[in-house]
Formats: sequence, C-alpha cells, structure tokens
Amino acid sequence: MSDVNQRDMQAKQHNVASYLLRFTQDLYEDEAHDAHVRWRGHIRHVQGDQESRFTDFAEAVGFIQRGLTELTADTLSGAGDMSQEKVFAESFKLWEQFASSYTDIMRNAMEQTLKQSELISKQVEAARTQAMKAWQLPQTGSADAELLAAVTALQEQVTALADRVATLEQALNAEKE
Repeated sequence: MSDVNQRDMQAKQHNVASYLLRFTQDLYEDEAHDAHVRWRGHIRHVQGDQESRFTDFAEAVGFIQRGLTELTADTLSGAGDMSQEKVFAESFKLWEQFASSYTDIMRNAMEQTLKQSELISKQVEAARTQAMKAWQLPQTGSADAELLAAVTALQEQVTALADRVATLEQALNAEKE
C-alpha cells in the first residue's frame, strides 16, 4: 500500500460523528381538561449540516443510523483490502448495544415524565388548598359550587350594605333640608 493510501486510511479510521439532541416537553390539557404530555425533538449532525425534527425517538435513531451508514460507506471506499462485511459488522455492534438498551431509555424517560406530572399536580393542588384557606372557603364537595355560593353571599352582603348607605344618605339629606 502506498504511503498516501495508508495515511488516508489512517485518517478515515478516526472519523467522528457527533449528534446534538434537544428534547422539548409540552404539557397541555385537552377539551375534557385531561392532562397530557407530548415530547418533540430536534437532532443535528454536528460535523455536517444535516438536521431533523422528530416526535418519535425512533426517527432520531434512524437519522443517526443513516449518518453512520454513510460514514462507514465512505470509510470503506478508501479501505483497500478490508472486508466490507467485517467493517459493517464492527460498525453496527453499536446498534446492537443500543437496541438492547433502547427500551430502558424510553421507559426511564416516561417514568421521569410521570414523576414530573405528579409533582406538578401536587403543587397545583397545594396552591388550590392554600388559596381556599386564604378565602376561608370549605374544601369539601364541589369547589366550583362552593365558590359560586360564597361569591353570591358576598354579592348579597354588598347589595345590603349599599342599600343601608343609600338609606343613611337619604336621612342625612333630609336633615339638611
């Protein structure tokens, strides 16, 4: 093998493929006020200009697989007498390892999401309880009905006070005349 070919092969044996993953979690309620979590993602090949958005992690894995397959094919084009089959087999041991842990990765991500959702739910409930205590409203039964009853009672009291003030103003005006 010539010195040039050997240097090219050595350089290609140390190719780097880096990927940047960004995940975004959307928390939302549907029309029935049921809470939902949706994950979106963005993946970018750091050394190149390829990027993709995904909603299913399998799409990100496919993006990485295609990039590494291209890199492996490029390496093979300058590999001389190396067996393509052997290079591909060695390159894709990574995917065998990843495939065996993929389920665990996704399960852990879902568990974290559930824990975060439960924490948010507890925080909202604690804030609601604290607000109800501040307004001194009872916390049993339907909160909406109790809140409406309390507002109605306050409105009746304000109306009664307004009537008394009007009566007092009339009495004061009558005395002035």
